[in-house]
Amino acid sequence: MEAEILNTPPISGQYEEHDFSISGNTLWVKFFDSEYLEWVGVFSQSGWSSFNTVVRVPNEKLFLVVAGGQGYFVDPNNRSIVSQTEWEGISNIIFNEAAGAFVATDGLCLGVFKGASSIWHSERISADGISFTGQDGHLVKGVLNDLTTEGCEFTFNVNTREVEAKWVFSENWG
Repeated sequence: MEAEILNTPPISGQYEEHDFSISGNTLWVKFFDSEYLEWVGVFSQSGWSSFNTVVRVPNEKLFLVVAGGQGYFVDPNNRSIVSQTEWEGISNIIFNEAAGAFVATDGLCLGVFKGASSIWHSERISADGISFTGQDGHLVKGVLNDLTTEGCEFTFNVNTREVEAKWVFSENWG
């Protein structure tokens, strides 16, 4: 199974199309199911973020499509959306292999997704912006906006859900 974001909509009739959009801006993603049959899904972008990506969910027959910040867990064999993320503003996401979960951010908080389910989200930890810089086992590393030009480095333990940082929004503005 494979999936890729298309830069432009395909020519009408070129692929079997499944329109999952409600309205507004859309993201077009081409899928290959387990029999390598191609089809295209059209997904609504939330408008809260410009972040678009598609990644395979490890150890599952699902893909995670993030369209303009809205996450969709897609079963390419059934050509269906299994679930949507509660967040509409995902601005970055990383898979933590040690925990078997996705760690996402909306720029303010962190969230953990396992399979097609949201299992946890943090309180607000950033003024406005979180980026991931790496991983080490269960630790996800990154930088959060602490209203300085360089930002504040942080670590997040996916198992314990603990954030370690010298500056956290809720402690300074809460």
